Amino acid sequence: MNEAIQTVRAYHHASKHSVQAYAPSPGFLDWDTQPDPFRRYAGASLVALPLVKDSPGDAQACTYAQIYASEAPQPERLSPKALGLFFELALGLSAWKTTGMERWALRNNPSSGNLHPTEGYLLLWREVSAELSPGLYHYAVREHVLERRATLPETLAARLSVAHPGSFGALGLSSILWREAWKYGARAYRYCQLDVGHALAAARISARVLGWSLKLDAVVGDATAAACFGLDRDEDFGVAEREHPDLLAVLGEPGMESAGIAWTEIAQALGDWSGIANPLSLERVEWPQITTVLPALHKAEAAPFITALIRHYLPEPPTPEADAVKACAIIRQRRSAQRMDPRVGLSFESFKRMLHRTLPTANTVPFDVQPYPPAIQLLLFVHAVEGLEAGLYTLIRAADRFGSFRAACTSVALEWEPVANTGLPLYRLYAPIDLRRNAAQFSCHQGIAGHSAFSLGMLADLGQIMETDGAWAYRRLYWEAGMIGQVLYFEAEASGLQGTGIGCFFDDDVHQSLGLHPEGSWQDLYHFTIGRAVTDPRLRSEPAYAHLHERCFE
Repeated sequence: MNEAIQTVRAYHHASKHSVQAYAPSPGFLDWDTQPDPFRRYAGASLVALPLVKDSPGDAQACTYAQIYASEAPQPERLSPKALGLFFELALGLSAWKTTGMERWALRNNPSSGNLHPTEGYLLLWREVSAELSPGLYHYAVREHVLERRATLPETLAARLSVAHPGSFGALGLSSILWREAWKYGARAYRYCQLDVGHALAAARISARVLGWSLKLDAVVGDATAAACFGLDRDEDFGVAEREHPDLLAVLGEPGMESAGIAWTEIAQALGDWSGIANPLSLERVEWPQITTVLPALHKAEAAPFITALIRHYLPEPPTPEADAVKACAIIRQRRSAQRMDPRVGLSFESFKRMLHRTLPTANTVPFDVQPYPPAIQLLLFVHAVEGLEAGLYTLIRAADRFGSFRAACTSVALEWEPVANTGLPLYRLYAPIDLRRNAAQFSCHQGIAGHSAFSLGMLADLGQIMETDGAWAYRRLYWEAGMIGQVLYFEAEASGLQGTGIGCFFDDDVHQSLGLHPEGSWQDLYHFTIGRAVTDPRLRSEPAYAHLHERCFE
């Protein structure tokens, strides 16, 4: 084990929760230093994006089922309206909540604690309009505008358009770690990477609605990505919180070639910079656990990552009633439940469909956004699924790691019995047994994990994957977990229920239940729960962009 991997493993261990002690955190919320959830670049010129009440063109008819269909919708023409819809569905506001005294925004991409550390950038090399010419832009969520940070020379933009005719630009994601650390302390880095996964899946699904493709470039390293987003410019940040580059993904039409783009040349050619980042807090606290691990997680430039995803299950036909809903409606109504009604369960067909859509293949949205093979297995606490005994199950998403996972789970109580008539790699570990109390206890005593129809944990062979792909792979394991969570959020909404991501859980208690070694290779990364939400009558909801009433809804 090299030094970087040792450092990451040490961070993962230090940021674990347990019944005896939670991971280091502030212990209280210092409201005077709460970070501003909206980053802006003062002095940058603004390009207002249209607010599209319904989808433009053919995308208006895109149903929820078409997101996952083998054939993509007809691609939308690149336009300000199409870009407006892309950013709104991927990263935009979904609503405002108010108690009468407090008011806060919700977004289409979820975030731990609704803190939203993820920022979005657009690197454009094809002219969209007179205002949206080639260059670098930052997406300002609350104002639904693109802030122009830099220009790209016309000659280079033209060469890129010729060399890569199927693409028109790239989406960049970065994280402001302080937004999460303000509340969650040492464990915050985990949550930031989960949020990147949620945002990446939300962006891929948003692109799919428009008939576009989105492909992560696995070759580009952090230094190049930072230069492409302007995050390495000290003069533009001053006392403002810095952003850490996460990923860069190419936008374009289905079947586009996303490899071989000259990112370094693009970064060096960007000019006419404008805009100064706004400070988000008056004060900041540095968490040594995060400061120490960051250098070990740095991603260098890499060779192309090529893998073949194999369909290792029988496709299950979707449920027509849920899938006929318009995709935009499902995306915009996504919410995180705060409480759930334990009396409401889930049909077996809906349960199978939800699990089916978490399985990655070469053409499965949103997992086709990245080239990495699946790494995460699901540990399912089934409480109320019609036709399925309550108990503990596992869904084997990473078929080539099944043997390793089963061997690592040394508990003799596990049955490993395939569940018949599902068309899924689903195994019963033990049942019948009521695990509502156990599920809640594992998730930091949160009742929502036990009051749902089912909840789950996401486990990955963290040690082996880092040994093979490097310490930085820790990040992409959390991205994969966040992407699964995003799929489950939408699946819950499509079934008339709601989901909630759970980042707080007792890591080693889950490991112990399976016989996994607490410091072994397999580790629990994320929890999730799905059920019938109980609405809080004290909260009122307001439209997402009512504050932009002067802008025409098209």
